[in-house]
Amino acid sequence: MKNRRLLSLPAAACLFSATMICSLHTLAAADKSTVSGKFLGDGKDGKIQHLVVQTHEPFNDKAAIRLVFTEKDPSSSKKPDFDAAFKKLGSALILSVFKDGGVFGCEVAHAAHPKSPFSALGEIKVQDFKATDSEVSGHVVTPGELDAFGQKWQVDLTFTAPLPKGAFAAVEAPEPKSAKKGGKKKSDDEPAVATGPKMPVGQLPLPAGAHDVEYKTIVQQIAFSADASVSAVAKDFSARLKEQGWKDASGSLTGKANAILKRKLNGAELTIMVQPAGSGCTVKMFTQGLDWSNPPAAGAASKPAKGGDTNSIEDEANRLIKDALKQIPKGF
Repeated sequence: MKNRRLLSLPAAACLFSATMICSLHTLAAADKSTVSGKFLGDGKDGKIQHLVVQTHEPFNDKAAIRLVFTEKDPSSSKKPDFDAAFKKLGSALILSVFKDGGVFGCEVAHAAHPKSPFSALGEIKVQDFKATDSEVSGHVVTPGELDAFGQKWQVDLTFTAPLPKGAFAAVEAPEPKSAKKGGKKKSDDEPAVATGPKMPVGQLPLPAGAHDVEYKTIVQQIAFSADASVSAVAKDFSARLKEQGWKDASGSLTGKANAILKRKLNGAELTIMVQPAGSGCTVKMFTQGLDWSNPPAAGAASKPAKGGDTNSIEDEANRLIKDALKQIPKGF
């Protein structure tokens, strides 16, 4: 159990990342896929019947795909991974998988779980994984029933599906040294590679005017308020992160009322949600791959998380996501 990682709001991490890049993904038709088995949430079967296979940008220099298992038919959905994550397709399981079958992303969105979607890694596996030029198959399984924030879940699914065009796109080879003699700069589009120790969370820059800062170690989340507008805070925050070396990642979105920033650096990832609040805004930052062993103390004006326990934090986070979604224009 010690290797399992559960993050209720990295759902946001994968959630919004999946949302914004979905339109760029090629899909394998769900009606040509076969799925059998069970997906249990608190003892209730999610009745998974469909599978959509999406291309996925290389992760940590390794080719990958996304598997979107759903209860309801996703054929009419323009963004099946986004709709699945928010249970618009019934119970759903979203996996990000390497070509060797290794799982590096798992989002659980079971209709029986009030505190979902949530992200869970460490114990779910894809066994007997096979990928040919045109098809992928395997067996998704957990070692019995698992617990996530007081909710039970278990997976035992066997699947076969056609691969979409461009699946498992090859990762470009490193640029030869001879090509770098002219002083060519590294492209911002190159994937982040984990190097050295993890960055301490306290080293992350915050935008000017940030106050009521909270470092929530349990869910590896930072929350704060600012008196400036959403656009001003997003612009300032982006500039400060860029100065520190953070690169833009797929999934960023800046709208009239909200902003979602996705950033990556040395294997670490940030998902930043900026929402209007009165004359200013609030910011929620979900982190992965940072060192949270010694987070900064909350500011003097900071307010403790309600209840001070995991359930209260998760309830608050899920509520904020729902509020943010209501302000995103339809058809985005």
